[in-house]
Amino acid sequence: MLNKIEHYIDECIDKGDIYGASFSLITPRGIDQYYHGTQGSDQFAIGLDASMIYDLASVTKVVATTTRIFQLLSNHTVRLEDSVARFLPGFSHPEITIENLLLHNSGLPADLDNLDEMNREDLIRAVYDAELESRPGETYRYSDLGYMLLGWVIRTVDGSLARSVQDHICYPLAMTNTGYNLNRPKIRFVPTEFDQRRGQIQGQVHDYKAFLLNGESGHAGLFSTLTDLSVFTEMMLNFGEYQHKRVLDENVFDWLAEYDVNGRTLGWERHRGQHQYFHTGFTGPLIAFDLDRQVGLVVLTNRVYPTSDNQVWNRDRQHVLELFFNEK
Repeated sequence: MLNKIEHYIDECIDKGDIYGASFSLITPRGIDQYYHGTQGSDQFAIGLDASMIYDLASVTKVVATTTRIFQLLSNHTVRLEDSVARFLPGFSHPEITIENLLLHNSGLPADLDNLDEMNREDLIRAVYDAELESRPGETYRYSDLGYMLLGWVIRTVDGSLARSVQDHICYPLAMTNTGYNLNRPKIRFVPTEFDQRRGQIQGQVHDYKAFLLNGESGHAGLFSTLTDLSVFTEMMLNFGEYQHKRVLDENVFDWLAEYDVNGRTLGWERHRGQHQYFHTGFTGPLIAFDLDRQVGLVVLTNRVYPTSDNQVWNRDRQHVLELFFNEK
């Protein structure tokens, strides 16, 4: 399986679909890591290595937000049936629950219009006041807004989303190069898109909503390395435990198996097998794990460099997923 994935990623680099990829296979025998290609072209024609830091985009949703919500569910600080408005009194839809947000069936729109005209306060108000496109629980619609709200729920409970993620996820897993607004040498950040207003984005969050929120949101904004995400995946494969430390209760994995709503469970996408889970991000990343086969996969790449108009990797990434999940 690894040879097939490695060969296919090399093909993608050779074709120019991406400039490079950092990827790992996680098994009970250990973690195999690979760094193929470069950050980009010209001044970014720098060979990838273990120090490189990636913008995780929507992979933030599972590594940070879903994981912390799971912890809060396990200690009964939050319940799936709780109204979001219990934690965010200004939110316009008390009928929407934590479960709705995790399953992306809240009825909230996928995104907002006129973002270019908004500042931070405008954005927050627009999320709080967004009109529903369907009744909660009725229709699946993948929504950044739902995860922005979950991030604010965490902030209400813990005081700070960034500090909460550091204290409860990164610290116990020794993920020392993961977080929001990381302060590291700029050269270590794999560049993302060249934006007409913002210039070359490097070391600053690519997602514009997260950018308006000072880089810290439940839907995007997390940065990480291949090593750190491989450790996170190892913890998931070990049913919530890492080096004799329990990060997630085992009941979390019962919840993951229990839910199958429009191909999703709580936070994660499901593959065809009952215990096969994955998530992707706009900038190109992929994280996947199969609890039955006890294997995990992380692929990090900056497919939006130099422009997000390049959609080819999205198709390539789907093939990588098929290679990973379907290999016996």
